[in-house]
This record gives sequence, C-alpha cells and structure tokens, in this order.
Amino acid sequence: MDMLTMCTEMGLCDLIPSRWHWVMPLLMLLLVILIVGVPVAHILNRAGRSRWWVIVAFMPLLNLIGLWVFAFTRWPSLERSPRLPTAAAPA
Repeated sequence: MDMLTMCTEMGLCDLIPSRWHWVMPLLMLLLVILIVGVPVAHILNRAGRSRWWVIVAFMPLLNLIGLWVFAFTRWPSLERSPRLPTAAAPA
C-alpha cells in the first residue's frame, strides 16, 4: 500500500500540513514587526535615540526595563531643541 492510498483511505490527509503552512509564521512575524516595530522605531527616532533600540521591544522583560530607562532618562532631542518660553506667573 503506497502513502497516497493509505492517506486517502484512512483519512490522514488532513493531518499532513499543506505546502504553504511554512509561510504563515513568516507572515505573522512580518505583521508583528510592522504593527509594533515601525511605530516604536519612529518614536525612538523622534526622541533622539537610535532606531536599533527597537530590538529591545521584542525581548521579554528587557522591554520593560528599556521602557523605564527610556521614560526616566534625558531625551537627546529635548536637549537639542530650544526651550519653549514658559508663561509668566500673574502678579
């Protein structure tokens, strides 16, 4: 009995993945990179940081540490831009 006959007679053909199943993990990875990575890279660039820091966003626990460091350190873009004048307090 050959494999094709055994597959059709026993109903095992549905258990064997089709030829395009290897594409789905790649598409999901690309989708996650687009949904998460691109906005994070843009925010980092606007804050004056390197876009390479986006790699930290995909590492568990390290992304939380990176978020805290990013939130509470000085942003290079704010140091380069001139300060906005503050409103004078009423006398």
